[in-house]
Amino acid sequence: LEIDGTSVKAVREIDGGKETVSTSLPLVIGGQKGLVEESDLRIPNMRGIMMARQKPLTVAEPVATEAETSSVSFEKPAPKGAVKLVSPDNLDELVNLLHTEAKVI
Repeated sequence: LEIDGTSVKAVREIDGGKETVSTSLPLVIGGQKGLVEESDLRIPNMRGIMMARQKPLTVAEPVATEAETSSVSFEKPAPKGAVKLVSPDNLDELVNLLHTEAKVI
């Protein structure tokens, strides 16, 4: 994650490579495992915890901004087809349906 003034550049891992995304501030980022290096994670000691309890907490009010997202299009998915139930005792019919109709075998 690189922040340069009012723009942000983020690199994320995708299947088969990495994707670079650039946008402007303000933004919200969600992260998962692997976002922080293991060497950057430290367990605080008791003295640090007790000192942090005494520091004042400054609460900042949020700034109202216009949302810059819009829906371009929305389509309902195609309806699902009919379901065929096959008896567990009738394996020959199941194999035949998987071969002829589903074409997975």
